[in-house]
Amino acid sequence: MFKKIKKMISSTETLKPSSPVPIEEYIELPVKTYEGNELVKIKVCELEDFKDSTEISVLVEAGYLVIANTIDLERDIDDDYAKVLTDLKNKLRNTGKIVRLCETKIMAVPSNTVIEKIVKEKKD
Repeated sequence: MFKKIKKMISSTETLKPSSPVPIEEYIELPVKTYEGNELVKIKVCELEDFKDSTEISVLVEAGYLVIANTIDLERDIDDDYAKVLTDLKNKLRNTGKIVRLCETKIMAVPSNTVIEKIVKEKKD
């Protein structure tokens, strides 16, 4: 197979349709799959006050993903609740991060967690 590629690259001839490559020339690559030995621990709770923010930060330090119900962050947020969110953010500064899931939920995750947003392509 490599000889054919080398010949195509180094040759000045035009490319001709080639015959199918025999299956023996393909290399099988190992695929790493999820074996299910490692558990993903998730806790669901409320974030209403400073006590809740402390509990969430302790859970994140222990390796849990924490989904917290909040007030409606679009409409009902006030100075007191902003202080609770800031307190949680400060407690997680070195051990985790916070992601807003929707208007009424946040997720706190350990710092070794990678969060990626899936972007769908628009259909024409």
